[in-house]
Amino acid sequence: MMKRLPYLLLAGLCLWADLAVSGPGCQPAHDEALRAINQLRSEPRVCGPAAAPAAVALAWDERLATVAAHHAQELAGRDRLDHVGASGATLRTRLRGAGYLMRVAGENLAGGPETLEKALAQWLASPAHCENLMGPEFQQVGLACVAGPGLLQRYWVLELAAPAAARASPRSNPDQSP
Repeated sequence: MMKRLPYLLLAGLCLWADLAVSGPGCQPAHDEALRAINQLRSEPRVCGPAAAPAAVALAWDERLATVAAHHAQELAGRDRLDHVGASGATLRTRLRGAGYLMRVAGENLAGGPETLEKALAQWLASPAHCENLMGPEFQQVGLACVAGPGLLQRYWVLELAAPAAARASPRSNPDQSP
């Protein structure tokens, strides 16, 4: 039995690590998430002392969703909420690493809510998070939830952004001769 103990401990550690990555499903379908977020944005809100007018609908962006998923996995593995990753990566760094060139970006984190509706309600109750949700400057969104074995159990990450304006190269400009 003593010879098997290290293998059992290793197997348990692997199982714990796998739970932090996949966990029992808290990830909503992206069309469900997009519909709920856009429904919130379609109505004026009060975000703390500031009024937020209704905002245009957002488009789902897979790169933002991937960045959100990776960050949620890291948060679950560390059992904490933090906008800066263990390596020091900021939202801007994570987006750039995913090939997303942003003009503006924002991030909402939540720990604990069992459902998308509860996570959105938690963000609406916080003035800064509500302002992010209602931000008229944002055009795209990605969201992820990862379940983990830690105290918070569910780690939600919402990425909101607007891409940088594409710059036309001189060769692609039809008004210029070669």
